[in-house]
Amino acid sequence: MKTGKSAPKDTLLLGISILFSLVILEIGLRSLTPFPIHGEMANRVAHPVLGYTLDPSDSEVDADGFRNPAADGRYDIVVIGDSHTQGFNVRSEESFPHQLADMLGMAVYNFGVGGYNIYQYPYLAELAREKYPSLVLLALLPSNDLLRNLPATEYLTGIPGLDLETVPVKTVADRLEHERMSLGDMLKSRLAIVSAASYLNNKRTSNDASYHDVGGQAIKKDRVANHQAYNDLSDPVIASSFRNSLAIIDHINNNLQQTGINFGVVILPSKELVLQEWAYANSIPLPDGFHANNEVELINAWLEYLASSEISFIDATPIVLEAFQADTASARIFYPRGDGHPFASGYQSYARAAATLVRKIN
Repeated sequence: MKTGKSAPKDTLLLGISILFSLVILEIGLRSLTPFPIHGEMANRVAHPVLGYTLDPSDSEVDADGFRNPAADGRYDIVVIGDSHTQGFNVRSEESFPHQLADMLGMAVYNFGVGGYNIYQYPYLAELAREKYPSLVLLALLPSNDLLRNLPATEYLTGIPGLDLETVPVKTVADRLEHERMSLGDMLKSRLAIVSAASYLNNKRTSNDASYHDVGGQAIKKDRVANHQAYNDLSDPVIASSFRNSLAIIDHINNNLQQTGINFGVVILPSKELVLQEWAYANSIPLPDGFHANNEVELINAWLEYLASSEISFIDATPIVLEAFQADTASARIFYPRGDGHPFASGYQSYARAAATLVRKIN
């Protein structure tokens, strides 16, 4: 029988054991699983024009705040984009710009950051010129590059010849003021244990709020509804942002051409569109209410503009669909549950599409 005097000692030993176990678990998660840069405001630092960049203190981030081994030097290709270019869910070497570099044997710089959109891309195109590339690729994702509540910057108003329509979006200052990093975000961005727990919790999907068995996935209904709204060209705000995107693409293309730099656009499909096309290809009926038709319309509008403007482009949808088909047939997971960003094979398909465009341009 334990005496009262031994109770504090037992409690201390229990606490030490729990702490030791958590440290071992943290080390194990860091060693055996990807720990990507993620979260709405996690692992970011303020930037006077872009609003934020990635935190250079992270081992995968360069001194300028982007996901590259180094900021200095010359690069053959620069890729501009959002989280799908940055490479959520995978290690840096599995991001699509890195895989593109491996495929082509070229130096490729990654200017992708989660949350960036068409309003940051003109400034990134200016930064790209400092890398002395022969080609700049813009990776467009219809499902969120026109989001109505993403930041615009004052930098845009000072660009000669770039006349944009007024769109009611939050400014960078407003967003940073009202979306400070919470304690939960801070812990999630620094501790693999908390990140893993948050990841698993986010992937929980209730039966009554989801579409089930769409390409082996359970897709939340509110996610599908938001996706349809963000691509709806009948919405005046989305339509205005779309027209702005055309003006921005034209501006970037003209400025790069003046300095002898080629320009191309890679259009990336959303998870919802890939699942829809997979279902169509396999004659599988989709649940009522599930569709990505608005995205198809938006992509076609972009393709029509790019073709008429003689800007090089590629629609990555067929290549991504092919990769999804192959993974599904082999019982491999292409997309995480509850997340629109793919795993490594998905980013490889992005890189294959980009490589096809690069060879076409060269």
